[in-house]
Amino acid sequence: MSVILALLFAGIAIGTGVWLQRRRAGVPKEEALKAKLPAFLKGVFVHPGHAWVEVIEPNLVAVGVDQFTRSVFGSVERLTLPDTGSMLQQGGKAWRLKRGNRELAQISPISGRVEAVNQDVMQNPQLLAQKDGRNNWMLKIRPLRLESELHNLLHGNLLSQWNQAVKDRLVATLTAAEFPVLQEGGEIKPDLGNELTSEQWEKITAEFFNPG
Repeated sequence: MSVILALLFAGIAIGTGVWLQRRRAGVPKEEALKAKLPAFLKGVFVHPGHAWVEVIEPNLVAVGVDQFTRSVFGSVERLTLPDTGSMLQQGGKAWRLKRGNRELAQISPISGRVEAVNQDVMQNPQLLAQKDGRNNWMLKIRPLRLESELHNLLHGNLLSQWNQAVKDRLVATLTAAEFPVLQEGGEIKPDLGNELTSEQWEKITAEFFNPG
């Protein structure tokens, strides 16, 4: 009887171990690393030039374009991204979005060395429209001055307030337009940029993508 019980408990232990391993395997590695970060490094940080930073681990961040950019630029046909190993400076030129004759050069939200380039996004820029940061990141960077430069970015409640202010400014800037800027629910239309004239786009670029 004792042998049977021992075998039974051993089977339960093995089964539990397998279940725990499968459960851990179901959690993406990056998500597990983010969960271990100190609170002040968690979440999304945004530069006034409309590029975001998310810390993956203390010496690696992902960066990309924010929702405002994706909405007001419209469909992206081509991307120009820096090569792996390139050094970027916070506030310096980082990448270009292109569609037809329209082009937008954006600045890097953080300083550091480019560790990886998202080849999936390069081949299919429409992935930028996804809200999942695991798919729509553009670069992964080894930051030079992470904590000090994060203080230059918008985060948490301040980011929410800034996003609302930017949205209000956009509505005011395009008041003469003959199409609605916001969709039902009050968010910027995700394909707004496809409807902008060249003159309106130039106005948006000067107003929102040249932070002081």
